[in-house]
Amino acid sequence: MNSLYVISAVGKDKPGLVSSVTGILSDMQINIVDIDARSVRGHFIMFLVVDLATSNYRYEDMVTNLEAVRSDFSIGLETGAYKAGRRKTDKNLMLLTVMGVDRPGIVASLSELFAKHSVNIEKIKMIARGEYIAMEVTVDTSELPKVSDFRKFLFNFSEQTGLDVSLRDKDVYQKPKKVVVFDCDSTIVQGEIIDKLANVAGVGEHVEKLTARAMNGEINFKEAIIERVSLLKGLRVEQLELLSKTVQLTPGAEELISTLRSMGYKIGVISGGFSFFTDYLKKTLNIDYVFANELEIKDGVTTGKIKGDIVDANRKGEIIEYIAEMENISPAQIVAVGDGANDRFMLKNAGLAIAFSPKEILKEYSDGMITANNISGLLYFLGIPENVKNKRE
Repeated sequence: MNSLYVISAVGKDKPGLVSSVTGILSDMQINIVDIDARSVRGHFIMFLVVDLATSNYRYEDMVTNLEAVRSDFSIGLETGAYKAGRRKTDKNLMLLTVMGVDRPGIVASLSELFAKHSVNIEKIKMIARGEYIAMEVTVDTSELPKVSDFRKFLFNFSEQTGLDVSLRDKDVYQKPKKVVVFDCDSTIVQGEIIDKLANVAGVGEHVEKLTARAMNGEINFKEAIIERVSLLKGLRVEQLELLSKTVQLTPGAEELISTLRSMGYKIGVISGGFSFFTDYLKKTLNIDYVFANELEIKDGVTTGKIKGDIVDANRKGEIIEYIAEMENISPAQIVAVGDGANDRFMLKNAGLAIAFSPKEILKEYSDGMITANNISGLLYFLGIPENVKNKRE
């Protein structure tokens, strides 16, 4: 330990800065045992831990020889004895992504939350800059009693600050995500289609109350959908077609799906709504997998019944497994995005679970949370860099 020393250097970025220091160390047979270097907004930062035990030179000799390159680092080059700090072999590293409108105090409020819960910051990296920012923060959560409890504090932080957050395992051996699956109503499209149908049928207020209770997990979804569909009896196909043309996508959803597809992701929609509308989305957005309930229609009129199995929470969870099997991947390579209680098993079975302006019940099944005005922020949760996102825009 007595032979270890620290070298830190900061200067305006240009080619050859690393070479200027490491070349001197190499000539002196001084071994580099740790290094971290990066460029930040036109400046270069380098931190090295070196071991003089491999060299015949003294610390003072190293300092003298490094003087030759000090001028390369216009802000500073410092050396000193290494003092052991916080080193743990049992770290539980996780990756926190934070994004939102830039303002003073974001890092301060985040770091205060971490300190309060004994979460150690290992690294912070800005991945998007401007009026809208995104950061990746590597943290050690090994001192947390339960990560799930800490997520609750993060989600409260998100709601209080308007910043979107995601906390997920940081595993270098983790397989990349291959498929992104969305809920339909109130996720990639605005509002609940069944409520719009109910307004056409003249039973809007009653159905809206049932929908809200089902999405909050207050009543059984399957029973609620059967009752709601029964109230839609008598709607004509022409009315369904007219309504399908008025359905509005969530702002940013079309661009998000286009970007994901251009990067090789498969896209799926698993909906507790109706195939009459999701099939329209499949064509317009070029979606690979679509699963939804099918309204029974006879002689051009809805019968008030659903054909086949109902896509409820359990079925959504099963479909995640089915898509994984079809794609010959692990469910851990699937991302799921939803908003209500009916999405909980879909999110639970996926490798990355993102709640979109969620009902309270869904938060406990989620790795991250995105607000309604920022669905395209999913790209940052996937680790897609800013330059790729900007190229699509």
